[in-house]
Formats: sequence, C-alpha cells, structure tokens
Amino acid sequence: MDARRWTDTWSPRRPLATDDLTRGCWRQSRDDALARRYLEHSPKALLSMLVIDVDHDDTVLRALTKPMSHPMPSWIAESPTGRGHVGWVLNTPVCRTDSARLEPMRFAAKVEEGLRRSLDGDVGYAGLLTKNPVHEHWSTTWGTGHLYELGELAKGLGELMPRTLPRKTAESSGLGRNVALFNRLRLWAYRARRRYSDRLEWEEVVDAFALNVNHEFAIPLPAAEVAQTAQSVARWVWRRSFDEAGFRAVQAQRGSSGGKKGGAKGGRANTPAQQEQRRRNARKASQSEGSASRPKVTIAQLAEGVL
Repeated sequence: MDARRWTDTWSPRRPLATDDLTRGCWRQSRDDALARRYLEHSPKALLSMLVIDVDHDDTVLRALTKPMSHPMPSWIAESPTGRGHVGWVLNTPVCRTDSARLEPMRFAAKVEEGLRRSLDGDVGYAGLLTKNPVHEHWSTTWGTGHLYELGELAKGLGELMPRTLPRKTAESSGLGRNVALFNRLRLWAYRARRRYSDRLEWEEVVDAFALNVNHEFAIPLPAAEVAQTAQSVARWVWRRSFDEAGFRAVQAQRGSSGGKKGGAKGGRANTPAQQEQRRRNARKASQSEGSASRPKVTIAQLAEGVL
C-alpha cells in the first residue's frame, strides 16, 4: 500500500471532511477532502474500510510488532503524540443502506470489535472520520497492499474474534452501535408506521425514537449519524406503505415463508414448547379417533400438520 493506491481504493464521492473536529465537518469534493486532516473513510452506503482508533502513544508498535494478533494493516496514520488510526481496506464492501441484509453488518461489527481488542482501541470511536493518511500533518506508515475479505480478517484474529455481539444496547460499541441502532429502529418502525398518515410527523417520530435508543449506549453515536440512520429507515418504511392492510399482508407472507424455512407447514412457530404442545394435541386427536374409518396416520404426520 502507498499513498497513490490508498487514494485509488478510497471510494467516497463527496465525503465528510474537516481540519478541526471541534468545528464540525461537511461534505466536500474528493479533491478538497483529500486536503483535509480528517475525512470519511467509506461511502455513506458502503463500508469499504475498517478503522480502529488507538488512544495510546505507541500506535505503530501495537499495529506492526510481531507476533501480531491481527492481520497486517493497510496503513497507520499517527499523530505527533503517538496516537493514531489503523486501517484495513476491504476487497468486498459491506452494504449499509436501509435495504442491506443485517447479517453482513453484524459480521463486520464482530470483525471490527476483534481488531479493536487486538489493539486495545478506543470503544468510543464512532468510525465515521479517520486521520487522512495522505495528509502531511500525520506520520503515515504504509502496510500491505492486499485487500481483505471479512472472512480473512476474522480468521486472522483467531480467538480475539468475538462469537456474538452484545445483546444489551448499552454494551454495544464501535460499528456494533450502528447495527444495534438500525436493528432496534427498523423492528419498531414496521409496527409503528400504521399509526401515522403524515410523512413529516412520521419522520420526526422516527428521529425521536432513534435519539432515545442512542442514549442507551454507554458512548452515544454522533447526532448526525443517528439522524442519517433514522432518515434512511423512515423513508424506506414509508415507501413500503405499511398501513393496516399492508401490515397484515406482510405478516401473512412472513408466516408462509417462515413455515418453509422452519420446516413447519402453514408457517407454524417452531419453538420447543410449541412443538411439544403440537405433539400432545396430536396424541389426543389420535386417541379420540379410535377405530374410525378414516385413513390412519402417524402421530408424526399429525404433528407436522399433514391433516
């Protein structure tokens, strides 16, 4: 990796950028952003790089000293104090729009958490802006030019790769906060949409709910990022027109598809308790039939809803 290749792999078209974080950031052209100290490392819709904030005075040593507990970084941008950002460029970006599948985002969040653990990185880093590695203000150490798949990074982390993300919102950090916020927001919005007929009011309510979820994090996400997620979810759910009739139709469709995935005919729930209850009902039905002339079926068939 070098400055030219990093610039070629850096994909945002109008990234957020600034020279002073205390004064905020704003969207700029690529050329203008590349002249700033801090810039957005991934496009709004795609996660193309993973970045860890190392709040220690030995960033380069932690990132490169053998034996490393993580794959070789793509770059390290270090400040005069020794604190810096360590980044890995992804070969296959992860979609993070309102139409994205949640599982890849969860996997990316787990990989990011593993990388953070390996460097003892800052849990409060929002992951939005990074130190611009091609800016002269930072001391940049270039690493591998290899573009990583998430699976490669996960394998390289070994035991540091977490198996699950925290279930409690308050315990989420890094990219995991984005996943938790998006998941909580969309599940709530599917049901809440039926109560609103005015789009402006709907978007305000979604934004308020997102802010409340954000306050549950030990270290909240930046307000701009929360607003962006809320707006994305609000618009997507509104476009799907989840009114009362639409909601029932979607629920019926999910029940049907859930039956196919779960192996229970007719979309029946497939929890252990419900399976046992169906078995009991099947036994009672079998006993009550006795010697009836109807064709005999097995209890297993009854339990699977054959009749």
